[in-house]
Amino acid sequence: MFEYFIGLRYLLNRARASLSIISIISICGVFLGVTALISVISVTSGFEEVFRDKVLGVNSHVLVMTYKQDDFREYRDVQKTLEDFSPEIIETAPFIFHEMMIAIGSKVSGILIKGVEPETMMGVSDLAKYIIADDNEARKSLLDELHYVPSRDGEVPPVIIGRVLAEKLKAGIGDEVRVISPRRGIVGEHRYGPSQMDPTQKRFRIIALYDSGFYDYDNRLLICDYKALQDFFNLDDVVTGVEVRVKDINKTGELRDAVTPVLNNNPGLDRFKVIDWQDLNRNLFQSLHMQKITLAVIMLFIVLVASFNIVGTLIMMVLDKQRDISILKSMGASDGMIMRTFIYQGMFIGGLGTILGLLGGLGVCELLKLYDYELDSTVYLISTLPVKLELPVFAGVGLLTLFISFLATLYPSWWATQMSPVEGLRYE
Repeated sequence: MFEYFIGLRYLLNRARASLSIISIISICGVFLGVTALISVISVTSGFEEVFRDKVLGVNSHVLVMTYKQDDFREYRDVQKTLEDFSPEIIETAPFIFHEMMIAIGSKVSGILIKGVEPETMMGVSDLAKYIIADDNEARKSLLDELHYVPSRDGEVPPVIIGRVLAEKLKAGIGDEVRVISPRRGIVGEHRYGPSQMDPTQKRFRIIALYDSGFYDYDNRLLICDYKALQDFFNLDDVVTGVEVRVKDINKTGELRDAVTPVLNNNPGLDRFKVIDWQDLNRNLFQSLHMQKITLAVIMLFIVLVASFNIVGTLIMMVLDKQRDISILKSMGASDGMIMRTFIYQGMFIGGLGTILGLLGGLGVCELLKLYDYELDSTVYLISTLPVKLELPVFAGVGLLTLFISFLATLYPSWWATQMSPVEGLRYE
Protein backbone atom coordinates (compact mmCIF):
# COMPACT_ATOMS: atom_id res chain seq x y z
CA MET A 1 0.00 0.00 0.00
CA PHE A 2 2.99 2.33 -0.30
CA GLU A 3 1.38 3.81 -3.44
CA TYR A 4 -1.45 5.18 -1.29
CA PHE A 5 0.90 6.83 1.21
CA ILE A 6 3.07 8.34 -1.53
CA GLY A 7 0.01 9.72 -3.34
CA LEU A 8 -1.35 11.24 -0.13
CA ARG A 9 2.03 12.76 0.69
CA TYR A 10 2.19 14.39 -2.73
CA LEU A 11 -1.22 15.97 -2.17
CA LEU A 12 -0.25 17.34 1.24
CA ASN A 13 3.23 18.46 0.24
CA ARG A 14 3.71 21.90 1.77
CA ALA A 15 6.74 22.57 -0.40
CA ARG A 16 4.37 22.90 -3.35
CA ALA A 17 1.60 25.06 -1.90
CA SER A 18 0.27 25.82 -5.38
CA LEU A 19 -0.45 22.14 -5.98
CA SER A 20 -2.25 21.85 -2.64
CA ILE A 21 -4.40 24.86 -3.51
CA ILE A 22 -5.24 23.36 -6.90
CA SER A 23 -6.20 20.11 -5.15
CA ILE A 24 -8.49 22.03 -2.79
CA ILE A 25 -10.09 23.80 -5.75
CA SER A 26 -10.69 20.42 -7.42
CA ILE A 27 -12.29 19.07 -4.24
CA CYS A 28 -14.50 22.17 -4.05
CA GLY A 29 -15.56 21.65 -7.67
CA VAL A 30 -16.70 18.09 -6.99
CA PHE A 31 -18.36 19.21 -3.75
CA LEU A 32 -20.39 21.94 -5.49
CA GLY A 33 -21.36 19.65 -8.37
CA VAL A 34 -22.62 16.85 -6.12
CA THR A 35 -24.43 19.30 -3.82
CA ALA A 36 -26.22 20.92 -6.77
CA LEU A 37 -27.08 17.55 -8.31
CA ILE A 38 -28.52 16.13 -5.07
CA SER A 39 -30.50 19.32 -4.37
CA VAL A 40 -32.01 19.57 -7.86
CA ILE A 41 -33.00 15.89 -8.04
CA SER A 42 -34.53 16.07 -4.55
CA VAL A 43 -36.61 19.13 -5.43
CA THR A 44 -37.82 17.69 -8.76
CA SER A 45 -38.62 14.38 -7.05
CA GLY A 46 -40.54 16.36 -4.46
CA PHE A 47 -42.58 18.07 -7.16
CA GLU A 48 -43.32 14.70 -8.79
CA GLU A 49 -44.44 13.13 -5.51
CA VAL A 50 -46.54 16.11 -4.36
CA PHE A 51 -48.35 16.38 -7.69
CA ARG A 52 -49.04 12.65 -7.64
CA ASP A 53 -50.33 12.76 -4.05
CA LYS A 54 -52.50 15.82 -4.73
CA VAL A 55 -53.95 14.36 -7.91
CA LEU A 56 -54.65 11.02 -6.22
CA GLY A 57 -55.89 12.80 -3.11
CA VAL A 58 -58.73 14.45 -5.00
CA ASN A 59 -59.30 11.80 -7.68
CA SER A 60 -59.49 8.07 -7.42
CA HIS A 61 -56.97 5.60 -8.83
CA VAL A 62 -59.11 4.16 -11.65
CA LEU A 63 -62.18 5.51 -13.48
CA VAL A 64 -64.73 3.44 -15.37
CA MET A 65 -66.80 5.46 -17.87
CA THR A 66 -68.94 4.90 -20.95
CA TYR A 67 -68.10 6.13 -24.43
CA LYS A 68 -71.51 7.82 -24.60
CA GLN A 69 -71.97 10.66 -22.14
CA ASP A 70 -74.88 10.61 -19.67
CA ASP A 71 -75.75 7.03 -20.49
CA PHE A 72 -74.25 5.11 -17.57
CA ARG A 73 -77.31 3.47 -15.99
CA GLU A 74 -75.94 0.10 -14.97
CA TYR A 75 -73.28 1.56 -12.69
CA ARG A 76 -74.38 -0.46 -9.66
CA ASP A 77 -73.88 -3.72 -11.57
CA VAL A 78 -70.47 -2.47 -12.70
CA GLN A 79 -69.56 -1.68 -9.08
CA LYS A 80 -70.47 -5.20 -8.00
CA THR A 81 -68.50 -6.71 -10.89
CA LEU A 82 -65.43 -4.64 -9.96
CA GLU A 83 -65.61 -5.41 -6.24
CA ASP A 84 -65.91 -9.14 -6.98
CA PHE A 85 -63.18 -9.05 -9.62
CA SER A 86 -60.06 -8.50 -7.50
CA PRO A 87 -59.11 -8.21 -3.82
CA GLU A 88 -56.84 -5.32 -4.88
CA ILE A 89 -59.94 -3.11 -5.18
CA ILE A 90 -60.72 -1.34 -1.91
CA GLU A 91 -63.79 0.73 -2.74
CA THR A 92 -65.96 1.83 -5.67
CA ALA A 93 -68.36 4.77 -5.94
CA PRO A 94 -70.42 6.53 -8.64
CA PHE A 95 -69.72 10.13 -9.62
CA ILE A 96 -71.00 12.88 -11.90
CA PHE A 97 -68.63 15.47 -13.30
CA HIS A 98 -69.41 18.63 -15.27
CA GLU A 99 -67.88 21.96 -16.17
CA MET A 100 -70.09 24.83 -15.05
CA MET A 101 -70.09 28.36 -13.64
CA ILE A 102 -70.68 29.72 -10.16
CA ALA A 103 -72.02 33.13 -9.16
CA ILE A 104 -72.62 35.00 -5.92
CA GLY A 105 -73.78 38.56 -6.30
CA SER A 106 -71.87 40.07 -9.22
CA LYS A 107 -68.90 37.69 -8.90
CA VAL A 108 -68.74 34.86 -11.45
CA SER A 109 -66.17 32.11 -11.95
CA GLY A 110 -65.76 28.96 -14.03
CA ILE A 111 -65.82 25.76 -12.00
CA LEU A 112 -65.81 21.98 -12.14
CA ILE A 113 -68.55 20.38 -10.08
CA LYS A 114 -68.28 16.79 -8.94
CA GLY A 115 -71.20 14.81 -7.62
CA VAL A 116 -70.14 12.08 -5.20
CA GLU A 117 -71.75 9.52 -2.95
CA PRO A 118 -71.13 10.98 0.56
CA GLU A 119 -71.09 7.63 2.37
CA THR A 120 -68.32 6.21 0.14
CA MET A 121 -66.40 9.45 -0.47
CA MET A 122 -63.80 8.73 2.21
CA GLY A 123 -63.20 5.28 0.73
CA VAL A 124 -62.42 6.28 -2.85
CA SER A 125 -60.36 9.48 -2.36
CA ASP A 126 -58.55 11.55 0.23
CA LEU A 127 -60.57 14.68 -0.50
CA ALA A 128 -62.56 14.30 2.71
CA LYS A 129 -59.32 14.65 4.70
CA TYR A 130 -58.85 18.14 3.27
CA ILE A 131 -62.18 19.42 4.60
CA ILE A 132 -61.47 22.21 7.06
CA ALA A 133 -62.82 20.93 10.37
CA ASP A 134 -61.68 20.37 13.95
CA ASP A 135 -61.31 16.59 13.68
CA ASN A 136 -62.37 13.51 11.71
CA GLU A 137 -65.67 13.25 13.57
CA ALA A 138 -66.54 16.76 12.44
CA ARG A 139 -65.60 15.83 8.85
CA LYS A 140 -67.86 12.76 8.98
CA SER A 141 -70.67 14.94 10.27
CA LEU A 142 -70.19 17.33 7.33
CA LEU A 143 -70.29 14.41 4.90
CA ASP A 144 -73.56 13.29 6.45
CA GLU A 145 -74.85 16.82 5.95
CA LEU A 146 -73.80 16.64 2.27
CA HIS A 147 -76.61 14.13 1.56
CA TYR A 148 -79.37 15.43 -0.68
CA VAL A 149 -82.89 14.04 -1.03
CA PRO A 150 -84.45 15.18 -4.36
CA SER A 151 -88.03 14.53 -3.17
CA ARG A 152 -87.93 17.42 -0.72
CA ASP A 153 -89.41 20.41 -2.54
CA GLY A 154 -87.54 23.65 -2.19
CA GLU A 155 -84.50 22.10 -0.47
CA VAL A 156 -81.24 23.85 -1.37
CA PRO A 157 -78.54 21.19 -2.00
CA PRO A 158 -75.43 21.43 0.18
CA VAL A 159 -71.99 21.90 -1.41
CA ILE A 160 -68.34 21.96 -0.33
CA ILE A 161 -66.02 24.40 -2.11
CA GLY A 162 -62.29 25.11 -2.10
CA ARG A 163 -60.82 27.73 0.23
CA VAL A 164 -59.21 29.65 -2.66
CA LEU A 165 -62.50 29.82 -4.57
CA ALA A 166 -64.35 30.96 -1.44
CA GLU A 167 -61.85 33.78 -0.94
CA LYS A 168 -62.14 34.80 -4.60
CA LEU A 169 -65.93 34.91 -4.41
CA LYS A 170 -65.89 36.35 -0.87
CA ALA A 171 -68.25 33.56 0.15
CA GLY A 172 -68.41 31.71 3.45
CA ILE A 173 -70.13 28.83 5.16
CA GLY A 174 -73.90 29.25 5.09
CA ASP A 175 -73.91 31.43 1.96
CA GLU A 176 -75.93 30.41 -1.05
CA VAL A 177 -74.38 30.43 -4.51
CA ARG A 178 -75.85 29.99 -7.98
CA VAL A 179 -74.42 27.17 -10.08
CA ILE A 180 -75.06 27.83 -13.76
CA SER A 181 -74.93 25.20 -16.49
CA PRO A 182 -74.36 26.12 -20.15
CA ARG A 183 -76.29 23.00 -21.09
CA ARG A 184 -79.50 24.74 -22.13
CA GLY A 185 -82.96 23.26 -21.90
CA ILE A 186 -82.08 19.78 -20.72
CA VAL A 187 -85.20 17.66 -20.63
CA GLY A 188 -85.98 13.98 -20.28
CA GLU A 189 -84.05 11.29 -22.14
CA HIS A 190 -81.00 13.61 -22.19
CA ARG A 191 -82.18 15.69 -25.15
CA TYR A 192 -82.06 19.43 -25.61
CA GLY A 193 -85.46 21.12 -25.75
CA PRO A 194 -85.95 24.19 -27.99
CA SER A 195 -88.36 25.84 -25.54
CA GLN A 196 -85.73 26.73 -22.92
CA MET A 197 -82.95 28.93 -24.29
CA ASP A 198 -81.59 30.37 -21.05
CA PRO A 199 -78.83 28.59 -19.17
CA THR A 200 -80.15 26.40 -16.37
CA GLN A 201 -79.14 27.31 -12.83
CA LYS A 202 -79.63 26.06 -9.29
CA ARG A 203 -78.90 27.43 -5.85
CA PHE A 204 -76.48 25.56 -3.58
CA ARG A 205 -75.67 26.18 0.09
CA ILE A 206 -72.03 26.13 1.26
CA ILE A 207 -71.65 23.85 4.28
CA ALA A 208 -67.85 23.54 4.41
CA LEU A 209 -64.55 24.51 2.80
CA TYR A 210 -61.63 22.27 1.87
CA ASP A 211 -57.94 23.03 1.39
CA SER A 212 -55.97 20.42 -0.56
CA GLY A 213 -52.94 22.66 -1.09
CA PHE A 214 -53.32 22.18 -4.85
CA TYR A 215 -54.35 25.52 -6.35
CA ASP A 216 -55.96 24.13 -9.49
CA TYR A 217 -58.48 22.15 -7.42
CA ASP A 218 -58.96 24.64 -4.56
CA ASN A 219 -59.77 27.35 -7.11
CA ARG A 220 -62.24 25.41 -9.25
CA LEU A 221 -63.62 22.18 -7.80
CA LEU A 222 -67.01 21.93 -5.99
CA ILE A 223 -68.25 18.79 -4.26
CA CYS A 224 -71.91 17.85 -3.82
CA ASP A 225 -74.16 14.79 -3.65
CA TYR A 226 -74.43 13.23 -7.12
CA LYS A 227 -78.20 13.01 -6.66
CA ALA A 228 -78.30 16.82 -6.53
CA LEU A 229 -76.76 16.94 -10.02
CA GLN A 230 -79.15 14.27 -11.29
CA ASP A 231 -81.97 16.48 -10.06
CA PHE A 232 -80.30 19.57 -11.54
CA PHE A 233 -80.02 18.06 -15.03
CA ASN A 234 -83.37 16.22 -14.94
CA LEU A 235 -81.52 12.94 -15.25
CA ASP A 236 -82.76 9.56 -14.15
CA ASP A 237 -80.46 7.29 -12.18
CA VAL A 238 -77.52 8.04 -14.51
CA VAL A 239 -73.90 8.90 -13.63
CA THR A 240 -70.73 9.93 -15.46
CA GLY A 241 -68.67 7.02 -14.20
CA VAL A 242 -67.46 4.86 -11.33
CA GLU A 243 -64.40 5.66 -9.21
CA VAL A 244 -62.19 2.79 -8.06
CA ARG A 245 -59.60 2.87 -5.28
CA VAL A 246 -56.95 0.13 -5.16
CA LYS A 247 -54.35 -1.02 -2.66
CA ASP A 248 -51.28 -0.54 -4.87
CA ILE A 249 -51.27 2.47 -7.21
CA ASN A 250 -48.39 0.95 -9.19
CA LYS A 251 -50.64 -1.93 -10.34
CA THR A 252 -53.46 0.17 -11.77
CA GLY A 253 -52.24 -0.43 -15.33
CA GLU A 254 -52.45 -4.20 -14.87
CA LEU A 255 -55.90 -3.89 -13.31
CA ARG A 256 -57.09 -1.66 -16.17
CA ASP A 257 -55.95 -4.15 -18.81
CA ALA A 258 -57.48 -7.09 -16.94
CA VAL A 259 -60.86 -5.60 -16.11
CA THR A 260 -61.58 -3.94 -19.49
CA PRO A 261 -62.44 -7.18 -21.38
CA VAL A 262 -64.50 -8.36 -18.39
CA LEU A 263 -66.72 -5.27 -18.52
CA ASN A 264 -66.84 -5.27 -22.34
CA ASN A 265 -68.06 -8.83 -22.72
CA ASN A 266 -69.44 -8.15 -26.21
CA PRO A 267 -66.50 -8.24 -28.67
CA GLY A 268 -66.61 -5.34 -31.11
CA LEU A 269 -69.25 -3.51 -29.06
CA ASP A 270 -67.11 -1.91 -26.39
CA ARG A 271 -69.22 0.18 -24.06
CA PHE A 272 -66.87 0.94 -21.17
CA LYS A 273 -63.49 2.62 -21.08
CA VAL A 274 -61.23 2.11 -18.06
CA ILE A 275 -58.75 4.88 -17.29
CA ASP A 276 -56.12 4.77 -14.54
CA TRP A 277 -54.51 7.77 -12.85
CA GLN A 278 -51.42 7.59 -15.08
CA ASP A 279 -53.53 7.78 -18.25
CA LEU A 280 -55.59 10.63 -16.83
CA ASN A 281 -52.52 12.73 -15.98
CA ARG A 282 -50.00 11.39 -18.49
CA ASN A 283 -48.97 14.79 -19.88
CA LEU A 284 -48.41 16.25 -16.41
CA PHE A 285 -46.25 13.40 -15.12
CA GLN A 286 -44.34 13.02 -18.38
CA SER A 287 -43.43 16.72 -18.30
CA LEU A 288 -42.36 16.48 -14.65
CA HIS A 289 -40.25 13.40 -15.37
CA MET A 290 -38.65 15.05 -18.41
CA GLN A 291 -37.91 18.16 -16.35
CA LYS A 292 -36.28 16.00 -13.68
CA ILE A 293 -34.04 14.24 -16.21
CA THR A 294 -33.11 17.49 -18.00
CA LEU A 295 -32.12 19.32 -14.82
CA ALA A 296 -30.18 16.30 -13.56
CA VAL A 297 -28.19 16.12 -16.81
CA ILE A 298 -27.45 19.86 -16.66
CA MET A 299 -26.25 19.59 -13.06
CA LEU A 300 -24.17 16.54 -13.98
CA PHE A 301 -22.10 18.77 -16.25
CA ILE A 302 -20.85 20.55 -13.12
CA VAL A 303 -19.48 17.22 -11.91
CA LEU A 304 -17.90 16.61 -15.33
CA VAL A 305 -16.23 20.03 -15.23
CA ALA A 306 -14.92 19.20 -11.77
CA SER A 307 -13.49 15.95 -13.15
CA PHE A 308 -11.44 17.98 -15.65
CA ASN A 309 -10.02 19.82 -12.65
CA ILE A 310 -8.87 16.44 -11.35
CA VAL A 311 -7.22 15.71 -14.72
CA GLY A 312 -5.43 19.06 -14.66
CA THR A 313 -4.31 18.60 -11.05
CA LEU A 314 -2.85 15.16 -11.73
CA ILE A 315 -1.08 16.30 -14.91
CA MET A 316 0.58 19.11 -12.97
CA MET A 317 1.46 16.62 -10.26
CA VAL A 318 3.08 14.27 -12.78
CA LEU A 319 5.13 17.11 -14.27
CA ASP A 320 6.24 18.22 -10.81
CA LYS A 321 7.18 14.69 -9.72
CA GLN A 322 9.14 13.53 -12.75
CA ARG A 323 12.30 13.11 -10.64
CA ASP A 324 10.44 11.09 -7.99
CA ILE A 325 8.86 8.88 -10.67
CA SER A 326 12.29 8.21 -12.18
CA ILE A 327 13.76 7.32 -8.78
CA LEU A 328 10.89 4.97 -8.00
CA LYS A 329 11.26 3.26 -11.38
CA SER A 330 15.01 2.91 -10.97
CA MET A 331 14.37 1.28 -7.59
CA GLY A 332 12.14 -1.33 -9.23
CA ALA A 333 8.66 0.19 -9.02
CA SER A 334 6.43 -1.24 -11.75
CA ASP A 335 4.23 0.76 -14.10
CA GLY A 336 1.22 -0.54 -12.18
CA MET A 337 2.55 0.86 -8.92
CA ILE A 338 3.22 4.28 -10.49
CA MET A 339 -0.25 4.29 -12.05
CA ARG A 340 -1.95 3.34 -8.80
CA THR A 341 -0.09 6.14 -6.98
CA PHE A 342 -1.72 8.82 -9.12
CA ILE A 343 -5.07 7.01 -9.28
CA TYR A 344 -5.17 7.08 -5.48
CA GLN A 345 -4.46 10.83 -5.55
CA GLY A 346 -7.30 11.46 -7.98
CA MET A 347 -9.69 9.20 -6.09
CA PHE A 348 -8.82 10.97 -2.84
CA ILE A 349 -9.80 14.29 -4.43
CA GLY A 350 -12.96 12.82 -6.00
CA GLY A 351 -13.91 10.80 -2.91
CA LEU A 352 -13.49 13.68 -0.46
CA GLY A 353 -15.40 16.01 -2.78
CA THR A 354 -18.17 13.42 -3.17
CA ILE A 355 -18.55 12.87 0.58
CA LEU A 356 -18.64 16.61 1.24
CA GLY A 357 -21.08 17.08 -1.68
CA LEU A 358 -23.44 14.39 -0.36
CA LEU A 359 -23.39 16.00 3.08
CA GLY A 360 -23.88 19.40 1.44
CA GLY A 361 -26.85 18.16 -0.59
CA LEU A 362 -28.36 16.60 2.53
CA GLY A 363 -27.87 19.88 4.38
CA VAL A 364 -29.49 21.94 1.60
CA CYS A 365 -32.49 19.59 1.51
CA GLU A 366 -32.95 19.76 5.27
CA LEU A 367 -32.69 23.56 5.20
CA LEU A 368 -35.35 23.73 2.46
CA LYS A 369 -37.63 21.50 4.52
CA LEU A 370 -36.99 23.54 7.66
CA TYR A 371 -37.44 26.91 5.98
CA ASP A 372 -40.58 25.73 4.12
CA TYR A 373 -39.89 27.98 1.15
CA GLU A 374 -43.14 29.49 -0.14
CA LEU A 375 -44.17 29.38 -3.82
CA ASP A 376 -46.73 31.35 -5.78
CA SER A 377 -49.57 28.81 -5.96
CA THR A 378 -51.09 30.56 -9.00
CA VAL A 379 -47.93 29.69 -10.94
CA TYR A 380 -46.68 26.43 -9.40
CA LEU A 381 -50.12 25.16 -8.23
CA ILE A 382 -48.65 24.29 -4.81
CA SER A 383 -47.84 26.66 -1.95
CA THR A 384 -44.45 25.39 -0.68
CA LEU A 385 -41.29 24.00 -2.25
CA PRO A 386 -41.39 20.20 -1.94
CA VAL A 387 -38.24 18.19 -1.22
CA LYS A 388 -37.90 14.41 -1.36
CA LEU A 389 -34.51 12.85 -0.72
CA GLU A 390 -34.45 9.26 -1.96
CA LEU A 391 -31.77 6.87 -0.68
CA PRO A 392 -31.25 5.11 -4.07
CA VAL A 393 -30.73 8.50 -5.78
CA PHE A 394 -28.43 9.63 -2.96
CA ALA A 395 -26.29 6.50 -3.29
CA GLY A 396 -26.46 6.55 -7.10
CA VAL A 397 -25.15 10.12 -7.32
CA GLY A 398 -22.27 9.22 -5.02
CA LEU A 399 -21.29 6.12 -7.00
CA LEU A 400 -21.62 7.93 -10.33
CA THR A 401 -19.37 10.77 -9.14
CA LEU A 402 -16.75 8.31 -7.89
CA PHE A 403 -16.84 6.52 -11.25
CA ILE A 404 -16.38 9.81 -13.13
CA SER A 405 -13.49 10.70 -10.82
CA PHE A 406 -11.91 7.33 -11.49
CA LEU A 407 -12.15 7.82 -15.25
CA ALA A 408 -10.55 11.25 -14.84
CA THR A 409 -7.49 9.69 -13.19
CA LEU A 410 -6.74 7.14 -15.91
CA TYR A 411 -5.01 9.28 -18.55
CA PRO A 412 -2.68 11.26 -16.19
CA SER A 413 -1.83 8.03 -14.33
CA TRP A 414 -1.06 6.19 -17.57
CA TRP A 415 1.00 9.16 -18.81
CA ALA A 416 3.11 8.97 -15.64
CA THR A 417 4.03 5.35 -16.45
CA GLN A 418 5.35 6.36 -19.90
CA MET A 419 8.11 8.53 -18.46
CA SER A 420 11.64 7.16 -18.82
CA PRO A 421 13.78 7.06 -15.65
CA VAL A 422 16.68 8.51 -17.69
CA GLU A 423 14.62 11.58 -18.70
CA GLY A 424 13.67 12.34 -15.09
CA LEU A 425 17.29 12.09 -13.81
CA ARG A 426 19.17 13.61 -16.77
CA TYR A 427 19.58 17.06 -15.24
CA GLU A 428 19.99 16.00 -11.62
